[in-house]
Amino acid sequence: MRSKVISKKFSDPQLAKKPVSLKENVEGFIVQTPPTVSVIIPTYNRKELLHETLNSLAQQTFPSDHFEIIIVDDGSTDGTAAISTEAFPFVLRYFSQSNQGDAIARNLGARQSQADVLVFLDDDMLVEPDYLTYLIREHAEYQNRITIGVVNIRPEETTSLSLAIDTSLNPHFNSAEVAFTDVFSNNMSIRREAYFKIGMMQGLDFPGSSMWCDLDFNYRAYQQGFQFFRSKKAICWHRDYTVSNLDIHKKRVRTAAYRAVVLFQKYPELLAHVPMFYDKTLIIWGQDPPRLITRKLARSITSSHPVLWSMEQLVNILEKHSPTSSVLPLLYRCIIGGYIFQGYREGLNEFTAGGVQG
Repeated sequence: MRSKVISKKFSDPQLAKKPVSLKENVEGFIVQTPPTVSVIIPTYNRKELLHETLNSLAQQTFPSDHFEIIIVDDGSTDGTAAISTEAFPFVLRYFSQSNQGDAIARNLGARQSQADVLVFLDDDMLVEPDYLTYLIREHAEYQNRITIGVVNIRPEETTSLSLAIDTSLNPHFNSAEVAFTDVFSNNMSIRREAYFKIGMMQGLDFPGSSMWCDLDFNYRAYQQGFQFFRSKKAICWHRDYTVSNLDIHKKRVRTAAYRAVVLFQKYPELLAHVPMFYDKTLIIWGQDPPRLITRKLARSITSSHPVLWSMEQLVNILEKHSPTSSVLPLLYRCIIGGYIFQGYREGLNEFTAGGVQG
């Protein structure tokens, strides 16, 4: 592991001005001395995206002498380390590790921090100038609280699929209190001592991205009585490359569903909290109500290879000739659900003794 601490220099004269107090920034914010904050960003071969994330953090209204950025490089080979030589209006600390996944990277960053509050961001996130100010405000009076901001989708290319996914997320932004299943590690804050009390992030021992490590963490927090809130004024943007292309997106959800089987083996009772798998599980004859049995049978049929192929051909036609069709969002939903079904059933075959029996 290597580390490098960057002294605070200001690359932009406009950013060098003395930060105003929190009371001046946010009306009604009565905390005179803000808590110290570590923003932890795991990264892997995304040097340019990471640079843009850091530039957005350089515009924060939160006092720059009260937060640091901890970069944990998870074995990048694209020259990411060079970013540690650049000057930013905050302390930047760089650590590197062999490629072990983002869950381990976040834990390394948390161990290196001595701040009051940890903020976890991904290297494909952009934040509005008041993001930290409003996010940290939620921790002023609460110990057992995990807080997120409002995430907007910012795809590389605006497509019918990206618009449909963004629209489907909007209703979830209205409430301040959120379910633990709606909190993701790419935009999350928690007091440092609470992070260790919960047990840090835990991966599922798959290579690559640590899918489901946030849900694993949140469920343990939920069991310990933590509350989950959204700061409606802490705005960030997710540059999700998967939402612009159906082929890429369906592969991602299929992989996630495949790995979810291991998560539910770890916490069998968690499955009931995740609606996306409601009609993907096996039929339990004599226990499932008739309506659920009907839904599961319908999902099984619509998730078959011939039906999925037919729907994808229709999507290709509509995307070319009628991209604003109201039928497209429904087709996207059915196709994505079908690949979730396939991935989950593959996981059951792989990780369950005896495999799927129907």
